[in-house]
Amino acid sequence: MRGTSRWWLVAAVLGVLVFAVFTAGTAWSLLYPRYVLEDGELAADFAVLAGSLSLAVFGVFRASRPDGRVSARADRRWLPPRGKHDGQAAIDLDAEIPRLRGTGVRAWGFAGCWFVVLVGCVVGMVRMEASAETLLATGARTAGEVLSVDDPVSGRGASSMRVRYAAGGTSWTAEIVRNSGRSYSPGESVTVVYDPADPEDVRTTEEQNDNQALVGLSVVPGILAVVCLPFALVAAVGWRRRHREVRRTGWRAAEVTVVPDPARRSRRGPVVLVRYRDGSGIRLRQAMSTHGCGLVREAPAWVGGTGRDMVVLFPHGRWRQRPNAMPAVAESERVRRWSDLLW
Repeated sequence: MRGTSRWWLVAAVLGVLVFAVFTAGTAWSLLYPRYVLEDGELAADFAVLAGSLSLAVFGVFRASRPDGRVSARADRRWLPPRGKHDGQAAIDLDAEIPRLRGTGVRAWGFAGCWFVVLVGCVVGMVRMEASAETLLATGARTAGEVLSVDDPVSGRGASSMRVRYAAGGTSWTAEIVRNSGRSYSPGESVTVVYDPADPEDVRTTEEQNDNQALVGLSVVPGILAVVCLPFALVAAVGWRRRHREVRRTGWRAAEVTVVPDPARRSRRGPVVLVRYRDGSGIRLRQAMSTHGCGLVREAPAWVGGTGRDMVVLFPHGRWRQRPNAMPAVAESERVRRWSDLLW
């Protein structure tokens, strides 16, 4: 992705993250019973939500626009002239271009799913916090005694303590998760807060006693969403650009050879050497995407697009006629002699 587009995509990702954070803050301010909204605060929150969402949408739109300066000379720089073999294939090459758009739509759907997961996790954590604060504000209080303290070895699991307390004339014992950082010892007195309608719903004045299963269901997917959402947005924008470029340039028949990376940069993947029918060639590398593609060691293929927005159609296999589209990034301009790409 080119420099200007990259910055617009960064702006879009920041817009999404700001939207998620302010969604959490607004939800917390509405759900927390003791929080009083000041005049104009809610309107300001919704203004930030609208602004961040607009920035995300506009940033994605601008990032997906092609670079006219490169496109004006793309055929001469990146692809050879059309030959008589380019349109003679066992597959319908014209039908493969709309399928690229479908791949992009699926990438947008993937990004949308992660966005929903992120917002859901944030709202879930906010509701959990509000529930603990509500119990602290409205629950019944009684004296409790620490029976035992559990500090997991090597940080595995949550620190907790067993507490005995009286509620409704009955003695109860509960496991309370410790998250305040305070240390306790057996026999120590604590103030227990419980729900009179459900004495097992309990906390202390200093420990929220969050449900660790719900915390795990909110925190772990939330972290994954923060990581995967920008990745999915990059992939979605990339497929939109590739669809535009291939629709403009069409396909060129070629022979493709996959070779190991001579610099042993394994995280960047293998190198794809493309040899066109006129003897020219180009060096590509598989681009980051939500759409995977198994690389064939050596096979006929079709190449379209320009620069960092290229696609290679690999044969999919013996039992499936439809080819597999590999998103590709050019690591060199097209050279006149394919042998110049060899090390």
